[in-house]
Amino acid sequence: MRRYSTSKRAWYPPGVWTGLILAGGQGRRMGGDKATLVLGGRTLLQRTVDLVRAAGGAPLVIGRLRPADEVAGAPQSDETPPGGRPAGPLPALRHGLAHCGTPVAVALACDLPLLTAELLRFLAAEGERFDAVVPRAAGELQVLAAGYGRGCLAPIDRHLAGGGLAIHGFLETVRLKILEEPDLLPFGGPGILMNVNTPSDLASAEAILRARRG
Repeated sequence: MRRYSTSKRAWYPPGVWTGLILAGGQGRRMGGDKATLVLGGRTLLQRTVDLVRAAGGAPLVIGRLRPADEVAGAPQSDETPPGGRPAGPLPALRHGLAHCGTPVAVALACDLPLLTAELLRFLAAEGERFDAVVPRAAGELQVLAAGYGRGCLAPIDRHLAGGGLAIHGFLETVRLKILEEPDLLPFGGPGILMNVNTPSDLASAEAILRARRG
């Protein structure tokens, strides 16, 4: 049986979207839980919840259940079975899509502090037309900063049944839109997809955010 922090799921009309915040990473290179790292007075997880809300989405934190203040009051859902361990980003994405209740979701790792609300809104809007909307930066598909529709559920199930665990592995079987680096310029450029993996990354993100504030 799965565990949830709310007694029932909420269901939303078309046009409303969920921000699936994936917060189950181990943060080995950071020496601990990256979600709890503080940047600009807020943790990375709190910043991501606030960003989804600023973009007009409904946040849902996927991962181990945390105290309400750690998730800025957002609903949570734990995809792991009792006594089990998280199986990785793809099962977490599948769980979130199945349980969020909205036709479109934007999946976000919590270690992407430079993302903009404008990009999230665009991913959600394009998710009404495609099964998946995925940016590509530095030649890599940014599958944890992407829009997904419920049409991805069956392809994900087939991919998992075949032993696949990589998110990008099912994308060729769905209606996919890739945002190339020029497409990202109106939203701040490909640099907004920088993730925080090391202490130096955290310091760099802090400097960039200070520069944004002027």
